[in-house]
Amino acid sequence: MIKSSFSSLLISFIVSPIIVLWDFPYMVSSVSPRQFNRLELPSGIYGPETLVFDCNGNGPYTGVSDGRILRWHGSKAGWKNFAVTSPLRTSRLCDGVSDPKLEHVCGRPLGLKFNKESCDLYIADAYFGLLVVGRKGGLARQLASSAEGIPFLFANALDIDQKTGTIYFTDTSTRYQRWEFGMAMESGDNTGRLMKYDPKTKKVKVLLKNLFFANGVALSKNGSFLLVTETTANRVLRFWLRSKTNDVFAKLDGCPDNIERNPNGEFWVAQNPKLDSLGTPLQTNISAVKLDDEGKVLQVLNQEFGSLSDVVEKDDKMWLGSVLESYAGMIL
Repeated sequence: MIKSSFSSLLISFIVSPIIVLWDFPYMVSSVSPRQFNRLELPSGIYGPETLVFDCNGNGPYTGVSDGRILRWHGSKAGWKNFAVTSPLRTSRLCDGVSDPKLEHVCGRPLGLKFNKESCDLYIADAYFGLLVVGRKGGLARQLASSAEGIPFLFANALDIDQKTGTIYFTDTSTRYQRWEFGMAMESGDNTGRLMKYDPKTKKVKVLLKNLFFANGVALSKNGSFLLVTETTANRVLRFWLRSKTNDVFAKLDGCPDNIERNPNGEFWVAQNPKLDSLGTPLQTNISAVKLDDEGKVLQVLNQEFGSLSDVVEKDDKMWLGSVLESYAGMIL
């Protein structure tokens, strides 16, 4: 997604940071005693869409609105440059400039995931497709920019099979680019795709077509299925890798964004409220949900620090990403 007049109205109902955990089936709602921290981004940028950690557990790393991929070095050093996705990008033109009209030049990295064996970072950039960069960072190398002769207009999220190195990723639309995300949502566009990239053959294969705003993707713990979120259909689809069939994994109250598997094989799905044609939220108390491997809700994380695009559970901490905010969140 992207910060625009369509989405900026979402900010109007944001209030102070409060974290509430609801555990099913008892629906116990209480203010969590856990501490919430903001990891403020450098001035002028926003949108830490996805948060990931490298093969040594360092990070998080995130892509931001001016096209850079940043790494968190702790509270004293803060965020430092790690990589970029666009060969056209210059620091003078792009650094600290969050202009959607420059995204096709500066890049807009969204989905990130490390290969745990090589420590290479794989990237889904909305304009430059699927890329990879080594552990030292720098300019990423493009791996794929189209599938079946159709260029990627809105490469969004990805996951990696750590056993085979296969990359699974989404292209949100074949009609609209990222800066047009509002039109893609309002029009009910269903041209999204779920794909896989084979690092051995260097070829892309389309697994699913006709998806409604294809967004997050996650591989199951045993590698038998993929989950993909359809933001405007308010659901999560399951794609069985062996049979090549799919079904509805979960129907959600809100609009799902990224989906992340935790160490236990459960899935955190970030959600935001449904909006009317003017961009006004139609719901309250919509946030992330944790699903088991059958799609049943186990827990709800009700946070009010802002819009939510990613939830990562790691080492007893919760890391929160946002496509709109100027900070990432961490719950201790």
